[in-house]
Amino acid sequence: MLKQYNSLIWLVFLVGFTSCDYFDMDAIDPIDAVPAEAAITDATSARAARAGVYDALQDNSFDRHLAGYQYYSDEADWTGTFPTREEFDIYSVQTGNSTLAGMFSSHYYTINVANNILEILPSVEDPTLTDEAFRNSILAEARFGRAFAYLELVLGWGDVPLILTPTRGVGEELNVPKDPASAVYAQIISDLEFAAANLQDDITLGMTKAAANALLARVALYQERWQDAIDYATLAIGEDYDLTSIPYMEDEIWFLKYSSTDGNSLAFFYAPSALNGRLSISPSSELINAFEEGDLRKDATIDTLDGTFYGVKYDDFNASSGSQTDPIRFIRGAEMVLIISEASARLGDFETATEMINMVRNRAGLDDIELNAENFEDAILQERFVELALESGHRLWDVRRMGRALEIFGPGGYDPCDDVWPLPQREIDRNPALEQNGCCNC
Repeated sequence: MLKQYNSLIWLVFLVGFTSCDYFDMDAIDPIDAVPAEAAITDATSARAARAGVYDALQDNSFDRHLAGYQYYSDEADWTGTFPTREEFDIYSVQTGNSTLAGMFSSHYYTINVANNILEILPSVEDPTLTDEAFRNSILAEARFGRAFAYLELVLGWGDVPLILTPTRGVGEELNVPKDPASAVYAQIISDLEFAAANLQDDITLGMTKAAANALLARVALYQERWQDAIDYATLAIGEDYDLTSIPYMEDEIWFLKYSSTDGNSLAFFYAPSALNGRLSISPSSELINAFEEGDLRKDATIDTLDGTFYGVKYDDFNASSGSQTDPIRFIRGAEMVLIISEASARLGDFETATEMINMVRNRAGLDDIELNAENFEDAILQERFVELALESGHRLWDVRRMGRALEIFGPGGYDPCDDVWPLPQREIDRNPALEQNGCCNC
């Protein structure tokens, strides 16, 4: 059970995550206990506890939010030294892969932190917690973080255990089977709807109503609920949103912040050795060649040094690894514009679809195109590729959801059974209720 980590989790939660120091939690298991009863007693400790959700999202950020998905698509290549990461790049992730296990556990660590807040906070009675709007906003941040973790889980693994209460015991109650992806999505939507209704933007640490609506738009798009996708995206950015007036990469709706004392190693992994980096992940030739002539986004995404291409969306190269401050841009306005474009095209409204995609293209210095029933999917897939490159798992998720993974990734070794990753073998070994995924290497 890796009980040796329980005291660390207890200490972090008890001090309220006020420092949010960066540390490696790869070995934390989703069933480890987080005894939080004494950690939330008033408004001050409630604010501190919710910071733990953000801290948990920072854990294992390179593999969990970025590299795992990017290696597994055609946007990035493995150029590092860790063979467990190479397995993602060659579509051969094994059940015993420790990087995979760390990613999986990190998501459940976030979920468990959120679950503790959601169980404890409603019953806390204190004179400083009489404002229900404040209390609900803290709960909304916890539900937002839980929803985001489950979304990345379901996009990577498909059916996963849906755990909505804190895990503190060590008995048979930990033997939780998988839930269907449809049930996980239903919970994600419920959590995000609560967040959109209850977040107080002026007191959160970054999760806002706009961000909740933006994630609801993303989920609706993935579920092919086209009108819902349009409606939520419009709520996120507003009716008269003008992307062309906002510089590239400054259209953030939600991003994960870091500081020099609460830093990351993203630039280290994306940079070559001449810039004090390891260059564990490199832009692929497919990505490099995807940019049209004159696309202003290329120089903001990729650079070259002594013939070596590297990503520059995480460019805090001067800071040491572990103290770099590049944010992870989880959601940007351009994604919402492209969601409206795609969903409109799916509904046959090519006038709106064309207007929206050209807003993205014009900001990038490119000429207008006209979408129609024959070309819209290729055009939107291409625009999402170059606009959102190296920011998250968009490329993998987009190609998969459009049913084109075998066509696009197949030459690199992708098979239909690669549509889901294996569950970590350590989870299978200790949980007799958990059945392995039907993946290639399971």
